[in-house]
Amino acid sequence: MAGVLIHDGRRSGQRKWSAEAVEAGRADGVIISPFATPRVSEPRHPSAGDVASAVRSVGGEVVFDPMTHARFLPACNKVDFYDEWELWDGAPAPLDTAASRVSHVERVFQRQDSLNAAHLAPTLQLASPVAAEATHALATARVARGIDGDSWQSLVGTRAFWSSGTRLDAYVGSLVALRSPVWVLTVANEIVVDHVPDLTDVEAFSGLCRTVHSLSIRSRVIVAHADFSGLPAIAAGADTLGSGWDRGQRTFDPLSFHVDSDPGIRIPASYVTQGGLQSILRRDTAQAIERWNSARALALRGGPMPPSDAAQRMHHLGRLREAVLAVGASALRADRVAELRRRYAVSGSAYDDLVAALRPTVRLSDKEAWNIRPSQVLERYAAGEGF
Repeated sequence: MAGVLIHDGRRSGQRKWSAEAVEAGRADGVIISPFATPRVSEPRHPSAGDVASAVRSVGGEVVFDPMTHARFLPACNKVDFYDEWELWDGAPAPLDTAASRVSHVERVFQRQDSLNAAHLAPTLQLASPVAAEATHALATARVARGIDGDSWQSLVGTRAFWSSGTRLDAYVGSLVALRSPVWVLTVANEIVVDHVPDLTDVEAFSGLCRTVHSLSIRSRVIVAHADFSGLPAIAAGADTLGSGWDRGQRTFDPLSFHVDSDPGIRIPASYVTQGGLQSILRRDTAQAIERWNSARALALRGGPMPPSDAAQRMHHLGRLREAVLAVGASALRADRVAELRRRYAVSGSAYDDLVAALRPTVRLSDKEAWNIRPSQVLERYAAGEGF
């Protein structure tokens, strides 16, 4: 089911909004997380079973990601919902023994069965294809395949992992041999600044694209926590991106799994997605573009100005899904690369006009984050593949 899956979050009303987004054709399903949705309903937090039923009732796909890779983050302490799922036989273990792997995989699969969700195997966050964790992750994947030959698999890596060149390719070769029908890939960020895409490590993201292509030859590939930054992976062969209602769900942020001891009172800034720019800019910037040229602003947004943040969330999913389907429309990689290259050229030219007319409201750094770096990732990948 190609398109966009909504990542889980703790925002009140997410079940209703997610079902509405699927029914409206703005999204294709949800990825439930044990960190964000309880196993048993709590006030303002419906159970995972209720969420799954609501999404399926409107034709949506439901995935339960055990998020084992997040549980072992050094700062992970937001485990109130997670612990309710009882995914471990005792305390969480680093999957470094056969017994811990079998026990954990069996418990994960049992919880997925309770939701009528596919068996998505747990995994660990990897910083190197030759580290001990990579060996444990591969062994866990093999256990999952042994229990269920049709189980889905996960691969989560830091930028260092994705940029490891031939070592990455060799490790991925061992994963291809598992013949999983579906792979869920994640770029694990060590730090996220204002939830703006950081694709400065071009080698890492081109490595991700190379991996996507290798796996997509025999499998469906979903790139989690990707949003617009995942479009090069769609060109490489992925068919689905993970996004979310909030910016924190659109990237893998380690602070999402940490309880802030002094959260204070914060009023979040308001944003508006610019579909023609494949960007998310502050609302005051969107309003400045509207005042500058209302017809051009309408085209760049891809629709009317969202009157509220709730409308903006739906607008965002719609614009992202349109981009995913447009880039992924062709079965030929060369065509997909050409389409995304064209889109980056169009948005780059539009950014030049906006910076010239509205600087410093529209900044060169906006173009850098949303246009130049993603385009460089695409070109690095394309050059290596001969496109």
